[in-house]
Parts: sequence; C-alpha cells; structure tokens
Amino acid sequence: MIARLLAVVASLAGLLPLSSCAHESFIGRPVYSEPAYGLQMPPGCRVEPAWRDRLANSDLEVWVVDCHGTARAWLLRRSVLELLDGKLARLRYQILDDRALPGETVGDSATVQCSGRGPQAGGYVVFGARWRAAGSELRLAGATGALRADPATLKFAPAALAQIDCTRFPAREAMLKRLQQATRGEPDAR
Repeated sequence: MIARLLAVVASLAGLLPLSSCAHESFIGRPVYSEPAYGLQMPPGCRVEPAWRDRLANSDLEVWVVDCHGTARAWLLRRSVLELLDGKLARLRYQILDDRALPGETVGDSATVQCSGRGPQAGGYVVFGARWRAAGSELRLAGATGALRADPATLKFAPAALAQIDCTRFPAREAMLKRLQQATRGEPDAR
C-alpha cells in the first residue's frame, strides 16, 4: 500500500512512470456522463461510440476501453441520476467487471461489435480478432477468444466463438469518431 502510494507520488513528480494499467482494477469505480461535458472517464482512459454495446432489456452495457495503451473490457450498470429534459440526462455507470486484454488494439483486435446467435443477442467482447473485407464491411475471420456479459452474475463469462457473429463498418466508425471530436471541440484527425 505504501509502495503504491510512493509510486503515485513519484509519478506525479515525474520521477517514475506509473505502473502498468494492466495491473490496476477499475471494479467499483463510477463513470459519470454529463450532457455538457460527455463521459468523465478515469484518467488515461478513453472510449469511442463504436466501442460500446448495450444489453437489450437491461441497464447493463459492455465497453472496450483504452487505458494507458492497454485494452480493457468493462461490464457496467447504467443508472439515471437526473432527467434534464426529454432527451438529456445525467448518467452514472458503475463498473461491475473489468478484464485487461494486454496486446489487443481497442476497436480492432478487441471489439464489442458482435451479436450472439442464442438467446442473448448482445454483450460480447471478442479479442484477438482478425478481419476479412466483404464490400464496405469487415467480417470476423477468426479470434483468440470471447467473453459474454452474464446478467445473472454481473460478471464476464467465457463464450464460444461459434455462437457469435461480428461485423465492423469502418465508414460508420470513422463518422462516429468525427462527430464525437466535433462535439468535444477536438481537431479532425483525418
């Protein structure tokens, strides 16, 4: 505990690099969504719209996030803090499960753009993904493994790749990223 505190203090002073995010757990942490400011992510973490997936008929979401260059899969519970008007609300997301996916690239080799063939349609994270072009789409050609959000246990569980279909739409992903940058006032990185 004291060693971790000293490492943080030294890091803030610029003396040592902060320990790898792969060893840090975000379970229990909140993420707030403020309409005027967007998501209030933990320091060093970011998420794009295409890296998020809602589970149907529930208040659960699955995100693939980049924290200090390490891909992570988060299972979150969404709750409304305050309804501002018919379309705007302040939200709170509670991180229920957190899995580090070292060596993966968020949005490419680690993705949530998958649907299940069984009773649970969403809530899958595929990692080690390889893609093949099919017109303007990218279809999953293979992967190392997959996780499924289990609403009963509020944890990730292993999933069989045979029960998952994944398709990425690069043009849509780029458009969503440009829209998000425009709402935050960031320069277009095209």
